[in-house]
Parts: sequence; C-alpha cells; structure tokens
Amino acid sequence: MRKGWVLFWVFLAIGAIGASGCSVAPKISDQGGLESASGLILNDHVWSLRGRLAVVKNNAAESVRIKWQHWPGREKLVVYGPLGRQLVVIVLEGRNVVVDYGADNKIILQDVTRGVDFGLGFEVPILAFRYWILGLPAPDNQFIYVPEGFIQNGWRVFFARIVKVQRYSLPKKVHLSYGDVKLKLLVDQWQLM
Repeated sequence: MRKGWVLFWVFLAIGAIGASGCSVAPKISDQGGLESASGLILNDHVWSLRGRLAVVKNNAAESVRIKWQHWPGREKLVVYGPLGRQLVVIVLEGRNVVVDYGADNKIILQDVTRGVDFGLGFEVPILAFRYWILGLPAPDNQFIYVPEGFIQNGWRVFFARIVKVQRYSLPKKVHLSYGDVKLKLLVDQWQLM
C-alpha cells in the first residue's frame, strides 16, 4: 500500500512540473514552418510583401504602408506616409544600406550595426528586421524564445498570426516592441516568385 502512495505522489509531482509550463526553450507555435521561411532569404528566391505598419511611441500613434521586395543579394523597403507620400526608400545589398529620404537627402551606410530610421523618428535594426518579418531571429545574434516569439537585440518580436503561402508559413501579423516603441505589422499580401 505504501508503494502505491509513493508512486501516486511521484506521478503527481511530475504532472505538476509539466503543467507549470517549465521548459528549457519555449517555442513559437509554428516554429518548424517559420524556420522553413529561412529558405526565402538564404536561397535564390524572389519575394515581396505589402502591408501596414502601426507605430506607437510616447503615446502618439501613426500608421504607414510598406512595400518590401527581396531579390538574391538585394532588398528594397519603401515606406509610404499619409496620402501615399513616399517617406523613405531603403536599399540593402549585403551589409550595406542606402537610405533615401528624398530631396537629395541620401545616406549610405556600410556594415550597418545600428538601426535605420524609417522616417518615423526612431531607429529599427534593419538587418534583423528583414529576418523578423519572415518570422525568424536574425542569424549571428543571440535571442531568447518566449511564448509565440522571441527577444533579440532588446526587441520583443511576437507573431500574432501565421498564414500559409505556398509551402511556407509566414507571419500575417507581427508585434514588435522596444522600450516605449511599439510596432504592429499587418501583411496585406505576400508574393512569392
């Protein structure tokens, strides 16, 4: 009889530990599918996305539209403000970045380690951001998995919704936060070629 009670308490303790949510590395619900998206950046794929980016900073909100295009070895991000006015064009080639704010205000950055201002008044780590929009942590940077996302470079990246596009699981809705800056990306269209 005593042996039965010991086994009961052992199984109860194991069940309590498992139910408490203890785990070494929490995973994104569709981690395997999201990791397959790495092929979109790492291989010779051409893709684009169109979406909306809501920004909240210091309790002030703003919304912009974005278009991101990826070709092997080159990427282009265009940010549009109110009434479709182009705010900034960012071109990435390897680790080099050209930021064009228009009106002869162009900045060429080589080996970018800091962020880039999308024309919104704060910097976003563009080299990491290009992975985050695909649902991936940037390579060569440490990150920590948290439920439904990860933390990297001080940014919390949370995937609120994942959609299937061809054979890839890609983010439809992404929440990013860093201090008092909060971004919400809603992808209206993924196009894979």
